[in-house]
Amino acid sequence: MRKFTPLALRLCTAHRSAFSVRTITSTQSKALVSTRDDIEYCRRLVHKHDYETYLSSLFSPRYAREALWGLRALNIELLTIPTHTRTPSAISMRYAFWHNTIMGLYTQPQTQNLPPVARVLHDAIQRSKISRTWLRRLISERQTSTAINTLDDLQKHGERTIACLIHAHLESLDVRNMHADNAARAIGVSSTISHMLRSMPEQLAHGRCDLPHDILAKHNINVQELYKAPKNTPELQNAVYEVATTAYTKLCGVAELHIPNSPRQALPALLVAVPVKMWLERLEHANFDVFDPRLRQTHAVHVMWKLWKARRKGTWLDVSNQQTGN
Repeated sequence: MRKFTPLALRLCTAHRSAFSVRTITSTQSKALVSTRDDIEYCRRLVHKHDYETYLSSLFSPRYAREALWGLRALNIELLTIPTHTRTPSAISMRYAFWHNTIMGLYTQPQTQNLPPVARVLHDAIQRSKISRTWLRRLISERQTSTAINTLDDLQKHGERTIACLIHAHLESLDVRNMHADNAARAIGVSSTISHMLRSMPEQLAHGRCDLPHDILAKHNINVQELYKAPKNTPELQNAVYEVATTAYTKLCGVAELHIPNSPRQALPALLVAVPVKMWLERLEHANFDVFDPRLRQTHAVHVMWKLWKARRKGTWLDVSNQQTGN
């Protein structure tokens, strides 16, 4: 059975640091508009569609947690537009609605008739001055649906989507730091790769494959054959191994280079890497077979235990990683 590359494992050096959460309080005089029902709407949406992120959000202070629910709920709303809307013109109108609504929170914050997600984000912006760059980039990337021709394209897609959500979460924690931002970028890439691999069996069953074209060509994968009979093959395993190693190496690099140099209050936003790392290691144990039924299981108690340990230690690396790297 193959393992992740020795380089990736050597990068996994643990750095223990004390951690304490600093509660974010509002210093803004502008009225807040979200209700408990609005926050509950976002919470339920994230709980249903992004459960592991929901678990990691429980380690954030209250206002940052609510901001994260609003951010992730927006991402879910954007992701579901193509499946809930039939015509191209209607899809474009929905994206335009969200763009105008969210950007309007910065230029002319009209709070009447806003959807729940927008009201929650309005309050997050008022409290923490979340940059419009992250939300504008997220909406634009979700709407564009650029073809993933290379592994580099896939990584850039992660930087423009999931990484933007982590950047905004950091700002809700009052963190603006170069190392934390670099960590957010790498975790966003790893999360995007992990999600692509996790959803591959379902995608193939519906005649879709998001593996980069250069990886498909490199490993001589016949996509049409996979569409006809979605199953594990040696060629597909090799491709999955290469892409997964990229994601895992980035997480190890984050722990080595950026976590020790980031502010302590940044860790709640970076804990989203914990379930990503756990799934990649389960993929490794399954010998990089994305069709292994064990990979579809989510063990919430185990994930919470790992999150709690990472928060307490100030890193998500295990003792076994440290020993392997020595």
